[in-house]
Amino acid sequence: MGTRLREWASVFTVVAVMCNRYTPLHRDALSRAQWFDIMTSVGGYTSARMKMPNIGIEIAYNPGVMAGTSGRIVRHGVNWVNGDRVGWVWYMRDDIHEFVDVPRGDYSRYKSVITDAMQFA
Repeated sequence: MGTRLREWASVFTVVAVMCNRYTPLHRDALSRAQWFDIMTSVGGYTSARMKMPNIGIEIAYNPGVMAGTSGRIVRHGVNWVNGDRVGWVWYMRDDIHEFVDVPRGDYSRYKSVITDAMQFA
């Protein structure tokens, strides 16, 4: 298994697929604070709301919306919806990095592309 994990083509070590599921508010205890989770949802549904109460955000989680956040720090959840919904979540787990002896990622950093381009102008 370790050989195959070394060939995995994504920075995310886990992908979860959920169908028509209510997701209660939670934090991802097996992740690390500096890692972002990417969540998206598709389907024929209405009235989905993603809540992130500890940072004061609630969004309309319409089909095609993607959200990225630190699942370890930010409590997040999605309500029941009318219709069919499929959610994909990409995230990383520390224990998988340890298992295959791959270095852990560091904190995400913002760097302006415009600022970089101005250096060469």
